[in-house]
Amino acid sequence: MDSPWRLELKKLLPHAKFDESLSRYTTFRIGGPADAYVEIRDAGELAALAGSAGSSGVALMFLGWGSNLLVRDGGWRGIAARLRGDFEKLEFLPDGRVAAGAGVRVPQLVAACAENGLGGDESLVGIPGTVGGALVMNAGTRDGEIGALVQEVEIFDREILAPKKLTRGELVFRYRSSNLGGRIILGCVLQLKPGNKVDIMRRVQECQQKRLQTQPIHTYNVGSIFKNPPGLFVAKLIEQAGLKGMVCGGARISPLHANFIENFSGAKASDVLELTRRIQEKIKSAFNVELELEIKVIGEP
Repeated sequence: MDSPWRLELKKLLPHAKFDESLSRYTTFRIGGPADAYVEIRDAGELAALAGSAGSSGVALMFLGWGSNLLVRDGGWRGIAARLRGDFEKLEFLPDGRVAAGAGVRVPQLVAACAENGLGGDESLVGIPGTVGGALVMNAGTRDGEIGALVQEVEIFDREILAPKKLTRGELVFRYRSSNLGGRIILGCVLQLKPGNKVDIMRRVQECQQKRLQTQPIHTYNVGSIFKNPPGLFVAKLIEQAGLKGMVCGGARISPLHANFIENFSGAKASDVLELTRRIQEKIKSAFNVELELEIKVIGEP
């Protein structure tokens, strides 16, 4: 017999799926099942989900586009949700401002801004996730981070079950982190720079081309695995240690970019985690440098 929270979720959100493999919803294509998976299409469904999960004590996680995420092989005990529908909308406001829903994919945001003659976010075109996920981790490249563009962020307050706006002064963005972790992000307003559409689109294409040449975008991966230590580049350290191309089970260090791990042959999460452990051990031994994971690891072994 289904547990009471499952029955309630079925009633509130009939399109919810149960015991659903999360490998289908991550860019790694790795991960065990979530107790429930649901796509939320509007504010009403979000309020119903948050209220139900809160009253039943069931863990609730938001996936974004499943990039920068490794789900362990035992899966996720709770509800995994993705914001779709109303949360995938873009609105162009006066004075170069853009309102972007949390479910908007970052490459889509950059392309739409370029089409409207707005720049300043060109370097983000290679970020594979959604706006919500990008805000949480302050996603970016050497040429810029999304946090520098943010004017305000709208979150969903779990206590009052309603949206709440955070102003720029209430936000903290650091290297690959922010004070938005654990929040349900609904969207944000970004400040961009009006400019020549042709020039902006050219810069976007240059950034895309650079990414094609330096990153394994056609394989199953989640982007950079480790954060760069101050003044250092992880990819260079891994290459210098002779680890590029190392294989563990179905996972390998990318032959193209050493800070990427690829699921090249039916990898399990345990393969990836063992490979990251070996990398950390070798880099510590060779260079006395502690590597910190950039990706988020969730779930049970």
